[in-house]
Amino acid sequence: MADVLEAQRERDIQAAEERGARAEEIDKMRLKGHIPRISVTTYIKHGRVLRAIGEMLWDMQLIDYDPFTICNWTNDEENALKSDEGRRQREPWDDRFYDLLRSPIFQDPLKGIGDPLFWAPLIARFMGMRMEEILQLGPEDFGSDKGIPYLRVRNTIINGLKTLSSERTLPIHPQLIELGLLKLVELRKKEDHIRLFPFLNRGKQKGTFSANFSKAFGYYRRTNDCYWLGMDFHSLRTTFHHDLLGDDKSDAIRCRLMGHTYRDEGDRSYGQSHGIEKLANRMKSVVVDISMIRRPFDTPGAATRSMAAEHGLRVVG
Repeated sequence: MADVLEAQRERDIQAAEERGARAEEIDKMRLKGHIPRISVTTYIKHGRVLRAIGEMLWDMQLIDYDPFTICNWTNDEENALKSDEGRRQREPWDDRFYDLLRSPIFQDPLKGIGDPLFWAPLIARFMGMRMEEILQLGPEDFGSDKGIPYLRVRNTIINGLKTLSSERTLPIHPQLIELGLLKLVELRKKEDHIRLFPFLNRGKQKGTFSANFSKAFGYYRRTNDCYWLGMDFHSLRTTFHHDLLGDDKSDAIRCRLMGHTYRDEGDRSYGQSHGIEKLANRMKSVVVDISMIRRPFDTPGAATRSMAAEHGLRVVG
């Protein structure tokens, strides 16, 4: 289908050239009609898996002909494929993040006060959490220590983590508290939900919440003029990480906040209990202007209306 669409684009470009279109108009047509394909790296990775299967079947003498011997690329061939691919590297968000914050989900009253399209990007930006870690959160993951609110990223029978080091306790960023995150936690407790975002469904193939949500987030950005290649949801975590790297402070605390394995033996053996105060001080060193965002709980009765809407009711009087 992509080949057909691109062939039509080339015909349209040829017709435009024949009628004397300027170079800029032609370039606009090429840019607008470009259809992103899977990355060369992904393409070759899948091809090599097939080649390995073919080699196994051949070695086991289960096949007389191996059709996957063609799934082989030299370094020169791989580089040639990548030369036409363009830049795909993920990059941290710049001031275009504020264009995202000026889009409707952050400006208009929320239909559901716990809409993950509002909360999840902000949690990722302020706390550097992975998408699945955020979407799995439940009210019981929240608590406080020494008066500092925190959340726990846990591996349980209903939650999965990327690595063992991903399990961690994170102080909640004060700007998220300002936006009302803890109010949402209390609301979910009253509603007896085990998830902060209880209306999300898992993807059928991978069984993760992020499988569906990543598509929803991509669609939202495309339809609200805040989509740029290289700046995706995970880039929000990357941006938070860059903030921590740029403040020239403890590497051990940075790794704790990010859920990375720290290589220092002393820290691995004796540094598991970094004080919550130190983690909180490092966390709040990341500051983002959110003055343009509508606070979900600022409207009187917002929580009540949200609860009613989720049960198919409306508030009157």
